[in-house]
Amino acid sequence: MAKALRQLSMSSLSEPFPEVLTLADMEACLALSQKSDPHPWQSSVWRRSLRDDHCLGIKIDDRLVSVAVFSLVLDEVSLLNIIVDDHYRGRGLGRELLASGLSWMQQFGAERCVLEVRVSNRPARSLYASMGFAEDGLRKNYYPLGAGREDALLMSVPLPLEFS
Repeated sequence: MAKALRQLSMSSLSEPFPEVLTLADMEACLALSQKSDPHPWQSSVWRRSLRDDHCLGIKIDDRLVSVAVFSLVLDEVSLLNIIVDDHYRGRGLGRELLASGLSWMQQFGAERCVLEVRVSNRPARSLYASMGFAEDGLRKNYYPLGAGREDALLMSVPLPLEFS
């Protein structure tokens, strides 16, 4: 698995490139989540994802600056989370990580990617739309938001990606 990702990464991306994350990366994932995600995951969620899901990260100078978590069920992959360090946003790391991750997931049989995104998360919605994701529906009151709840926009894209 790591060898296939390494080959994919070196052939399609310039440095830095995504690498497979393991339980050894849990503290770095937790720190990035707490620093740059307005709704960070708890350590138990990171532990489960690093153990059971497909996690990729981009490190710069040995520091984790971006992470994506994918879950694969049969031929459908779900993007569970994607985070880019506040200081590295707007540099294309999220796009590179998502594109590489979806290419990687195709090696395991993924034919479609689905995700939920907060309606208020305009940068993420714009990224997904630019990569070919289409809006499929709405989950009312899906995400916690302070004292209330926020809707989730459902999006999906067939694989392989076809965007420029």
